[in-house]
Amino acid sequence: MSTLEPDFRTRVAAEKRERMRTRLIEAAMEVFSSKGVDATVIEDLIEQAQVSRGTFYNYFRTTEEVMAAVLQAVGNELLSLVDLAIADRADPAERLACGVRMVLHTAKHFPHAGRFISRVGVTRSLDHLPALGYLLRDLLEATATGRFKLADPMLGLDLVVGTTSAALSSLGMRPDLTDSYPQEITFHILLGLGMSRAAARKLVDKPIGAVELPPESLLVRTLNRSPQHA
Repeated sequence: MSTLEPDFRTRVAAEKRERMRTRLIEAAMEVFSSKGVDATVIEDLIEQAQVSRGTFYNYFRTTEEVMAAVLQAVGNELLSLVDLAIADRADPAERLACGVRMVLHTAKHFPHAGRFISRVGVTRSLDHLPALGYLLRDLLEATATGRFKLADPMLGLDLVVGTTSAALSSLGMRPDLTDSYPQEITFHILLGLGMSRAAARKLVDKPIGAVELPPESLLVRTLNRSPQHA
C-alpha cells in the first residue's frame, strides 16, 4: 500500500465535507431569503438541502449556527470583492472610506441582507471573518501615517465594524433614508477615527464605483430575492 494513500483519503474526505457544508449554507441562504430568518426552522433547511437530519447535525446544531455561517460566507466574499475594487488607492484612509461606502451601497441593492445582518450580528473575530484583515490593515497604516488618531487600532476596528453593522441594519429597515446616507454615516465614522471635518468630507466626496459581483457570487445567487417575510 502506498504511504500516500491515507493522506489522499484524508484529503478527499475533507473536500467532501467542505462541499456538504457549502451545500447546507447555500440551502440556508435560499430559505432565509424566501421565508425570512425568524420563520425558518431546521426542517426547512433539511428539506431545502435534501439531506437527512443526521447529516445536518454533523455540521450544525441550531439555525443560529447556520445563520452565523451564512453571514461569515457572505461577509468574507463581499469584503474581499470590495478590497479588490479599492486596491489601487494609495491612501489607507481613502481605501477605508471608499470601502465602507461601497459595502453600504451594495446593501442598498439587497435591503433584506441588512435585516439578516441585524438578526445575526456581525462578528469582529478575524478567525471567523478573516476578510476583516483588510480593514485592520488600513486602520494600522492610516494610524501609523497620522491620518487617523487612534490610541489602539483595534478600537477603530470596533468603531468601523459596529457602526457599519448598524448602518446595514438601517438600510434594510428604514425606507426613509436618503441616498446620501452611506456618505454621511461614513463621514461620521471618519470623525470618530480622528479626522478633521474638512479631511473627512474630502474623502467621502471621492467618487466610487459599484462592487462587481460575479454571477457565482453568494449574494447574486441567493440574497438578491426579496423574502416573503421581513
